[in-house]
Amino acid sequence: MSTLCIPVAGNSSPTLIEPPPDPPGLWAEDLAAWHQDLGARLARLQAHPEQGLGFIEEQVRACALELQRKVVERAMQAKADAVAEHCPHCQTPLVERKRRVPKTIHSYCGSLCLFRTHGWCRSCAQWVFPADVGLGLAADSTASPLVQELCALLVAKMPSEQAEALSQRVVGLKLSRSTLGREAQRQGERAIQQRQAQLAQPIVSPPPAAALGQDQPPKPFTLVLQIDAWNIRERDDWGQTPGLRQRGQEPNRWHWVYTATCFRLEQRVRKGKRRALITERSYVATRAGLEPMMAQLHAEAMRRGLAQAQRVLVIADGALWIWNGVQDRFGEATQRLDLFHANAYLWAVANQLHEGDPKAARQWVKPFLRQLRTDQVAQVISSLTQLQPRLTSPAATAAQRAIEYYRNNQKRMRYRAGRQRGEPLGSGAIESTCRQLQCRMKRCGQFWSTAGDEALLCLETFWRNDRWELLFPHVVLTAVSTN
Repeated sequence: MSTLCIPVAGNSSPTLIEPPPDPPGLWAEDLAAWHQDLGARLARLQAHPEQGLGFIEEQVRACALELQRKVVERAMQAKADAVAEHCPHCQTPLVERKRRVPKTIHSYCGSLCLFRTHGWCRSCAQWVFPADVGLGLAADSTASPLVQELCALLVAKMPSEQAEALSQRVVGLKLSRSTLGREAQRQGERAIQQRQAQLAQPIVSPPPAAALGQDQPPKPFTLVLQIDAWNIRERDDWGQTPGLRQRGQEPNRWHWVYTATCFRLEQRVRKGKRRALITERSYVATRAGLEPMMAQLHAEAMRRGLAQAQRVLVIADGALWIWNGVQDRFGEATQRLDLFHANAYLWAVANQLHEGDPKAARQWVKPFLRQLRTDQVAQVISSLTQLQPRLTSPAATAAQRAIEYYRNNQKRMRYRAGRQRGEPLGSGAIESTCRQLQCRMKRCGQFWSTAGDEALLCLETFWRNDRWELLFPHVVLTAVSTN
């Protein structure tokens, strides 16, 4: 064993550091075998000039996996041997212990063999493997934590059959689609439990500036919330469709996924004439219902500074369920109807009035659109009301829908002041979020169960909200190493 000379910040001379003892029986033989294998691989590469850097990377990675597997296996076993033979839940000493019970673990570098103690906990009245809990292994799974994370992340982004090929190509792991789906479901259920635990804990507001030793109070800010929903297809009463229809019941396959986002207005930036970008924001997506979504959104808003916000702005379409929920949870917030949805009702009238003539429809609708943007909603309603008797039946129906829509949302259609404050007039942020989620969840031939889609939606929001390390604490090391 040699001594390392490590330069220490603030010290002109290097500091002598004794490295930890080598794992028994590892370095002498295994490093020699690895070195020999690596040399043979590189020699073969030199004999083929047409094989470039990609071939070098692949060969070095493949060669290093076996060495990594041996290091991980022995370190894992050492960690397991150090775990006390107590119940990991109540710390009661185990009885009827059976030692050296084997278990195969599938890790990123190959299959590992783990030997651990099995025993009975009288207090919990259950059999336990303390080392499994200490290592972060599930009782009903053979996946290592890194493989657990890989399955969760891949399946949250793509179907299992695509993730199967991608995992083998990118990571070198041969994971079946059933393993990927099953492990992702398990991690999604963990995420749901973690989310419920977070909701049960009070969110403490940041202390005032004086308590932090700051001379200046924090800058006033506006918190923006946007809400929407989209449909997902589930296989309710799977296999019972003929029987239900015989009884006069039509199966309902489509269900709402309630979605929301929140961000500070200062985190919405615009460069030149490009579309505004939101640098930081929080996400909510759930199949659990409106009230759970509102509770989750309230928690995310609190984390974004709801209690300190000078102004809270909610932007959404005209759905009544949205504004009822907003009134319940964010009663003091300013409400704004999405301008795009407001414009759509006028375009519906224009297209019926000038069917087959887009140019004439555009000329007719322009003055009305201008009036909406300048808060002249009453004039638009009056003009449509006067025009309605002279319209054809389809155009009159479209006009009546627009009139009712504007009357119901007139108090939310104040756009001039919002434009002056630099606030968004539309709910494009949540519209794009819904679209992104639908690109994953609404592919051809896909059906979901409520448990399955909720698990994946929860995983996706953990990832987007930068709380992935709550599920997989080891990712903190990656974050530190990249800074």
